[in-house]
Amino acid sequence: MVRNMFILLDASKDSENLLNYSASIFEKDEKIFNGVFLDGTLKEHFKNIFDDPSHITNQYSYSEIIQKILHSDTNNSEDFISRFVEKCEELNLKTRIYLNNDEIGNTLIDDSVYSDLMIIGKNIFNTKKKNKAYKKTIESLLYNSKCPILLIPNNLVPFKNVILLFDGSQKSFEAIKLYIYLFENQLQNNKIILFTIINEISIEKEKNIYDYIKIRQQYFSIMRAYPDTYYNELKLLTEQFNHSLLVTGANRDEIINDLVLNNKHPFFLNKNRAIFIL
Repeated sequence: MVRNMFILLDASKDSENLLNYSASIFEKDEKIFNGVFLDGTLKEHFKNIFDDPSHITNQYSYSEIIQKILHSDTNNSEDFISRFVEKCEELNLKTRIYLNNDEIGNTLIDDSVYSDLMIIGKNIFNTKKKNKAYKKTIESLLYNSKCPILLIPNNLVPFKNVILLFDGSQKSFEAIKLYIYLFENQLQNNKIILFTIINEISIEKEKNIYDYIKIRQQYFSIMRAYPDTYYNELKLLTEQFNHSLLVTGANRDEIINDLVLNNKHPFFLNKNRAIFIL
């Protein structure tokens, strides 16, 4: 189960929807919910709240920073932070908030090793506010996060079809195991497809992962493809579904480059497609 989670937010209505969905994932007590605010407050308003906004984390504790924001008269991201804090208090969730680019780019990546999951809404990639620093921050999180990332539509349609990508590597096996562990209570509502990239190792180990899935989900499908064709076959398979989730620990950088950050063909940023990346 997910107990310690990051959620990437800006001050948009889409982030509000993402916050509500993310909170619904929790079921256990003693949960830690970390808000990561990408833009808005620091750039446009901190200068109105703090004498020296470039060094606020050296001057104030996190609670003092949040209190100053919540009791200020500015009207941008601090309103959303206020709703975030109130929502977490309502759900009895512990919170931590990261506010500036240095914290998001460095501290957050280091802290992510202690987290079960990072949730990113896909609409954050399409924001008109995006600049080079903003884009670099998001890309850095995708490539360097030390916890799994769930990249999902902000309209929060449940993913009905789950594709488990397996190439025989330990990383791809770990991604599948971790997904099943974190979302086991949803498996019975999913159509599961084990998509194996054919090579000597994956053929040898496929039976092991088959047995692992079978214990938790009795009925699922298997699809296989060779390394030189799997990429296109994976896209064709995904296009058959209105709602889908790809679970992968295999070829992480390639998938991020070609299916997420590809400016011409951002395949997984379109429609109701989601990715769980380890």
